[in-house]
Amino acid sequence: MSRRSVLASTGILGGSLLGAAACSDAPSLAFHGVHQAGITTPILPFLQIAGFDVVARDRGGLIELLQTWTQVAVELTSRPDAALSLTFGFGPALFTEGRFGLADRRPTALTELPSFPGEQLDPAAGGGDLCVQICAQHPTTAHGAVRALVNAGRSSAKLRWRQIGSRDAGDRADPTGLFGFRDGTANLDLASEQEQADHLWVSDGPAWLHGGTYLVVRRIRLLLDTWDRTDLATQETIIGRHRDSNDRLDGVPAAHVRLASPEANGGAKLLRRSYSYDAGADPNGLMDAGLIFICFQRDPQRQFVPIQQRLASSDPLNGFSQHLASGVFACPAGVERGSWIGASLLS
Repeated sequence: MSRRSVLASTGILGGSLLGAAACSDAPSLAFHGVHQAGITTPILPFLQIAGFDVVARDRGGLIELLQTWTQVAVELTSRPDAALSLTFGFGPALFTEGRFGLADRRPTALTELPSFPGEQLDPAAGGGDLCVQICAQHPTTAHGAVRALVNAGRSSAKLRWRQIGSRDAGDRADPTGLFGFRDGTANLDLASEQEQADHLWVSDGPAWLHGGTYLVVRRIRLLLDTWDRTDLATQETIIGRHRDSNDRLDGVPAAHVRLASPEANGGAKLLRRSYSYDAGADPNGLMDAGLIFICFQRDPQRQFVPIQQRLASSDPLNGFSQHLASGVFACPAGVERGSWIGASLLS
């Protein structure tokens, strides 16, 4: 299938999907730039994030896949009213010895996350060679974009997993989550170039990743049926904030927000861009919904891992949540015009 026929088959080329996303105040996010979109660019309300296993037999096949995906991404984001961002990442498995000749180019920080106490991970629902985060102003735009990538890369990449999420509209870093509290209040300050340099953008290790970052994604089921039977005062003590005002509670050292705070983790900060998901009901008649936790950072082994280890061992929210899937990916810097995603790694 040609790239044009792939886009036409999903309704994108004709504008039926992107047209549905048209909005007078919707941001137009260019694909080309110093950094990839979907990291520090305005947050869009709908998410499709997917992991892929590369089935191409050699390095040339991988290069062709990434070049094709770049062309598709450029076309998807080329309309002024597209309101769409795509962010690509490379998983540790892509650098396995004997696959694509990349073993000596794997950054030290790009290793599988360790096991954390209490998690119940499904290996098939996380990980993978490649990850694509798609954020859009309209759900059908995000859906059509992931379909276009699947179809364009069908002979070279197999869809491994896919998560679908949404959040309140508007570029607010800390929307209200399904527990009823604002999520990610102590977020990295994007107005500070120093904070971005210290906590977000990679400037050491292999040169191909300079100007890039690391993505960690976790699927966390929230036990809403149990949470909803818990009184508000207890909920606020567990979270460590007043629900209505978002003010911190004093004298609760074991609260979630304190355990996750930079003060409790050697100053480590994350850029959180998480979404809620709703998968209906489980076989027991309980709500299957929760959080697609997404964060970007300069080094997941020094930032996300210590924070999550502290939370896994002591967070009172553990009684109301289950970590079901996980992945870590290296996201290279942005793509210059005429180039393609991954060129700095594979050229």
